Amino acid sequence: MKKDVNTHRVVTFLTRQELEFLDKLEKDVIFSTGMHISRSQILQDLAELLAKTNMNAIGIRDDQELKAKMAQAIAGISQEAMVRLPIAAAISQEAPKNAL
Repeated sequence: MKKDVNTHRVVTFLTRQELEFLDKLEKDVIFSTGMHISRSQILQDLAELLAKTNMNAIGIRDDQELKAKMAQAIAGISQEAMVRLPIAAAISQEAPKNAL
């Protein structure tokens, strides 16, 4: 999970709920695999994931529009992954229609 690139420090403020969510992800990884992943790594991976979507922020007027555009970009990646993974496609076809 280490990257061989120049990194830069970013300071951010998170709500208690956001911090607890990152802590939960961190603990999930530790308990399920024994590996440690830091909050910083989770945020870095999220930024890398968004970068792969080629998303832009042109025309974004507020935080809600930005969140919606990020969700749409991530959903696009998920759809692409479903197309490429035969097992995922098979599972989605077997899922009950009222599961969501």
